[in-house]
Amino acid sequence: MRPRDYEKHFISAVVKRSGICRATVEQVLPAVFDEIRCQLSEGSRCVPIESFGTFAVIDVPERKRRYNYKDIDEIRTLAPTQRLKFAPTKNMRREILEQRFDPSRRSFTKHPSDPPIRKRKSLVYQPRRGEIHTCIVTAGDRQDE
Repeated sequence: MRPRDYEKHFISAVVKRSGICRATVEQVLPAVFDEIRCQLSEGSRCVPIESFGTFAVIDVPERKRRYNYKDIDEIRTLAPTQRLKFAPTKNMRREILEQRFDPSRRSFTKHPSDPPIRKRKSLVYQPRRGEIHTCIVTAGDRQDE
């Protein structure tokens, strides 16, 4: 499927499930996703959505990684960077694992049995155990060959 086909399929599914006219969905859906992107890149850098999950930009500090390939064993320092993280709500995770959609839960609406949604402060970078992560690279994995 081409990207435009995914969009058409998604819009058709929203129209069918919600009963909202196609023209309205075609206008609103891109605007919603554009606003999420704007908030993550320029705004609060955290977008919590009730009964769905939280999108957050997390800071990854400078870290060291050990590379083993051929006869070379070296430790590289990776620059600090940022990553996008999504943490689904517990009920959404449960629905996915059970492969069963619950129509009584609506995004942007707090369901009475939902626990509080996680905020950005709980979505932080968690380093792997050990001071240096070892990465074994074979000759076929190298980019510069």
